[in-house]
Amino acid sequence: MAKKSVEENDLLPARKRVKATSSSNKAEDEDRISKLPDAIILHILSFLPSKDLVPTSLLSKRWKLMWYSVPTLSFLDTKHARLPWHYDRFCDYVDTSLERRKRGMFFMGDSVITSFKLQIHSYARSIAHRIDKWFAFAVQNKVKKISLSFSKETEWNRDLRCFDYYYYCLPKTLVVNAMHLTILELGKVELNSRYSFSFPCLESLSMDLVRLADNDVLDKLLLGSPSLEKFRLDCCSLRTDHQLNINSFSLKFLQIQLTKDIVEQIRVANLESLELFGVYFGTINRSVCKTIRNLSLNCDWGPEESSSLEYLISNLPLLENLTLSNWYGLGMNHIKISSKQLKRFELNNPFTDEMTVVIESAPKLESFCYTGNIKFSISMVESSNLLNGTFIILDRQGNYDGNWFIGLMNFFLNLKCCWNTISLDVDSVEALLVPESLKNICRSPLVNWEHLRVVTECKPEMESDLRDALMWVSPSLKTLSIANKGIL
Repeated sequence: MAKKSVEENDLLPARKRVKATSSSNKAEDEDRISKLPDAIILHILSFLPSKDLVPTSLLSKRWKLMWYSVPTLSFLDTKHARLPWHYDRFCDYVDTSLERRKRGMFFMGDSVITSFKLQIHSYARSIAHRIDKWFAFAVQNKVKKISLSFSKETEWNRDLRCFDYYYYCLPKTLVVNAMHLTILELGKVELNSRYSFSFPCLESLSMDLVRLADNDVLDKLLLGSPSLEKFRLDCCSLRTDHQLNINSFSLKFLQIQLTKDIVEQIRVANLESLELFGVYFGTINRSVCKTIRNLSLNCDWGPEESSSLEYLISNLPLLENLTLSNWYGLGMNHIKISSKQLKRFELNNPFTDEMTVVIESAPKLESFCYTGNIKFSISMVESSNLLNGTFIILDRQGNYDGNWFIGLMNFFLNLKCCWNTISLDVDSVEALLVPESLKNICRSPLVNWEHLRVVTECKPEMESDLRDALMWVSPSLKTLSIANKGIL
């Protein structure tokens, strides 16, 4: 029958076959995007840089004026060129685009600008006055989001025989008149206190590699942002030897990541989430920061500071999520946790240091996640909790000899909590295949787990051996699942 159908189709008149083919191609070439509502098309176009957005006006009559209504303006100059003609060409393009948009907004009453993004890889002080005008345009049009990132300009100082660094400074127009701004993202610029900051509606502030020219510039910035709730400070620097004090009544989310600790004190009365990387945790004013629910610390601490950290954790009455990281390799070997509201606890210890955790009191703890080596132990004084445990084992050597498996078995034995489910994540399945020689001299069962999930690189032919090894580790298993990392 199939052969007959093919033959009959071949005998069709050529005209009918061409018509069928044309209909098929027409369906494939159908412009579905143009059939979408204007609101959806504008939303899609808002993700494009302006240089890619303007050419869309050539697609059809409907698209001719479409780009005038896109609420975002994005100008990205990612070239490393430092030639004068390159600066002029890019600036002329931005000037022309803004002038055309200004004329278009005059005739289109529903055209608004909500976001303005400017990224210049090779900054030159000679174009600073033109950049100031662009921000004046953005402020005049009541933009709600401004994203700005520059490189710093470097010049060789012959007298001092060193490089001088110059940053773009925010103009007065932006600092004083951006009354409608709600989101501000700054990268590689300089802030000074020549003007009083006035951001009455600002809710989110991000500062990446920003240089603070004056001691009080951050104080004035936070004081002039009474509605600020989210603040991220990443790898910023001070021109002076002074340190920063972060004081705010409105902040709820604070993230600080520094290569050099320049923070003296953190006093935020209504703070809910705090992340510190490279900042000493003693900067937290415990008498003020009582509302913290989420705390993440990655500090350069030593064993003598464990009691201070334990005291901090126990004196945060609303703490629900805790993350402690020891990426510096100079962390504590022993820590005790007491927290009445704690629900999730994450611990990162990627180096070879041994670590012991004792959970003295955490009646609401539901999950624990550990990332690190197998020289680790955890115990729970109050064992009424059934925890979901996730253990991501880092092994950079890949040498699975007798010492490795002895250490692995000790690791399992030292997980002294009442576990609901256990998840093990290892790079190689060989790390879990306990050799028969060790099984004969070690007692079994090692542990009494009931639900186990393993994530590893496991070939199908090795899955049976892996299951046998895991059942030897815990014969009481009720459920056992193996997930392959290559499939996840």
